[in-house]
Amino acid sequence: MIDKYNRKINYVRLSITDKCNFRCNYCMNEDAEFMKEIELLSLNEIEKLVKVLKDLEFKNIRLTGGEPTLRPDIIDISKIIQNYFGEFSITTNGSLMYLLAKDLKKNGLKNVNFSLDSLNRDTFAKITKRDDLNNVLNGLEKSLETGLNVKLNTVIQKRNFNEVFELIEFSAKHKLPIRFIELMPIGNNYNEDDFISEDTLKSKIEEKYSLIPYNKNFGVGPSKYYIIKELNSYIGFISAMTHNFCSSCNKIRIAANGDIYPCLAFDYHISIKNVIDNENLLKEKIKMAVLEKPQKHYLNELKKKTPMHKMGG
Repeated sequence: MIDKYNRKINYVRLSITDKCNFRCNYCMNEDAEFMKEIELLSLNEIEKLVKVLKDLEFKNIRLTGGEPTLRPDIIDISKIIQNYFGEFSITTNGSLMYLLAKDLKKNGLKNVNFSLDSLNRDTFAKITKRDDLNNVLNGLEKSLETGLNVKLNTVIQKRNFNEVFELIEFSAKHKLPIRFIELMPIGNNYNEDDFISEDTLKSKIEEKYSLIPYNKNFGVGPSKYYIIKELNSYIGFISAMTHNFCSSCNKIRIAANGDIYPCLAFDYHISIKNVIDNENLLKEKIKMAVLEKPQKHYLNELKKKTPMHKMGG
């Protein structure tokens, strides 16, 4: 589908739950409120949605949350997506992948983005509010053993800035691309004092390593990649705040309750739950959402209220 700024929109991030078993400092508090089960798209509704997304020629689908692996019927959801799309991707904190990797791969999972903000147990616990690093690393190992394509995502902030080299070397050792993501002022937990820009991070990295621009991509997201010459490994930067990539945006987000967010940076959304049983109306709502995609974000000027986990990350 083509939006009004002539961008090809062929990628959907589909949230299947807004719940998470972590409480990362940049995402949610311990007292976060979640959707009621009755509000979530049911398995039957997800199948109707996935069929229409395929009919509308979306090419890529990624399961998100919250933490998508918390959804009890995730394997059944995987089977539905496999039936229509053949394969899919997932973004996860990885804490349950040691249990699910094999079955998910069997049912269409191909690409996994692991959120990994620290390799230090204490720092990991301070960021996530959970002492669960071992399960995440076990999940990463199991995913690699299973043959899944894995990338690492690290939200860079002052509290893990001193671990940059350790994270880079860990990813190189395991032959994994790593992407550093700038903090975004979304929800109520953003702290400007935590912010580290891409340029600051690159300057730090270049104190030790040489970065060679790499024009290919690992997937369909917005990362700008480099080769780390000394390690023969890959590093990416996702920098919505300082290096805007809106002109090449190719996605919409669908929250776990069926609200479509044309852009991560705006609270505006279009609900589809009330038309999920009418294929024609559902298609029209999705087309409308694509046409409502803004040209760019205004995160530096406007305060966005909807927390990340409510809209699919």
